[in-house]
Amino acid sequence: LDVMEVGSVPLEMGSITPCRVLGSMELIDEGETDHKIICISLSDPDASQIRSMEDLERVKPGTAARLVNWLKRYKTSDGKGENMLAQETPTTAREALDIIAETHQRWRMLCGKDNGTTGYGGTLPGTEGFYLDSPSCKGE
Repeated sequence: LDVMEVGSVPLEMGSITPCRVLGSMELIDEGETDHKIICISLSDPDASQIRSMEDLERVKPGTAARLVNWLKRYKTSDGKGENMLAQETPTTAREALDIIAETHQRWRMLCGKDNGTTGYGGTLPGTEGFYLDSPSCKGE
């Protein structure tokens, strides 16, 4: 997952920032869906007014269209063609939260922390016997 924060105050790349999920866009990258979560920092001056993509458009008109344009074109500076999106409109916050939950559960499975609630029988297809060996998986 990639997260795009749409607030008015720049954040440090890679920072851990409490935010409100607003929706997501689905970039098609080499045949795979690459989810781009759209959120706003809870400390942003506009956060109290923005709880959905509709609110974002009301408070910051044209933001969704700029995100679509940027996602389509950001790789063209490397000489690549334009990206494709699964759809031109962002998903709802609920749909984005469902994507986050599913991705988190898949990560837990790869860390060997599955509690059997995924419907995959404890492993993802093709990952039998494979577990990530990273500090975040170990809870460090």
